[in-house]
Amino acid sequence: MSATGTVTGKNGCEAATFNGNEILTVSVQDTARMGAPAITLGQQEITLKKGDKFPINYNVQYNEEEASKVPDYGFTLSARIEDNNGTLLYTNDTRTSARDNKIEVIKV
Repeated sequence: MSATGTVTGKNGCEAATFNGNEILTVSVQDTARMGAPAITLGQQEITLKKGDKFPINYNVQYNEEEASKVPDYGFTLSARIEDNNGTLLYTNDTRTSARDNKIEVIKV
């Protein structure tokens, strides 16, 4: 099974242009267990090219059998963009259902 959609910028970073070599990581996660770390069910890493900008398409493969055990409220998407030194540049700051097809990120 896969989750597909786009990562978009918000709060003033909608028109951001990337320098190249930044890494976008999109994860499908089980976040249903309160106070426990998220369990990653699937993940895609995309190396951005110079001049890339939002929106950025993703297609994350995940195990449907494992995902079917997760309550809807805990079946979520996470997106983060780091530079080639591992410094966090953008992240989503709100819960995003894995059933949605758009993840909004903010500049950190």
